[in-house]
Amino acid sequence: MNRFKCWDVVLIAILLLPSVAASTDAAKEAYEKGKACLEKRDFDAAIAAFTEAIRLAPKHAAAYSDWGLAYAAKGEHDKAVADCTEATRLSPKDSKAYGIRGLAYVLKDENDKAIADLTEVIRLNPNDAWAYETRGLAYKKKGEDAKAREDEAQAKKLEYKEQ
Repeated sequence: MNRFKCWDVVLIAILLLPSVAASTDAAKEAYEKGKACLEKRDFDAAIAAFTEAIRLAPKHAAAYSDWGLAYAAKGEHDKAVADCTEATRLSPKDSKAYGIRGLAYVLKDENDKAIADLTEVIRLNPNDAWAYETRGLAYKKKGEDAKAREDEAQAKKLEYKEQ
């Protein structure tokens, strides 16, 4: 009797595979649309697309971090922090999510939190010039000018270029 229940579960899983793949494809499509909207600076459309990608694939860490980026660009820093926090939970080694959250913290004047996140970016990717430059800004806002100059020098050494 137990074997039949097991086969029932396998049969159901096999029958569901095409719809799971379809939703994964749809999630990927929504995510790519969101990225294209970000590039065009259409942040509302990007948010809508990332919302759809996450609805279809709730564990899509990159969609959460880019969702956070779109919110940060709109000045909705608390939402950016929340989305990037979820991205770091889903993918703890994704430096992009820490970087976006760190930027949101800088913009919120929560510089200690920004420094912690940007230090994590640097730990994960020691050659990230942007992270040094942004952490330097957080240090400068805190009045820690020596540390700010060190990070700015490191960013310059790594050939930081403003976007």
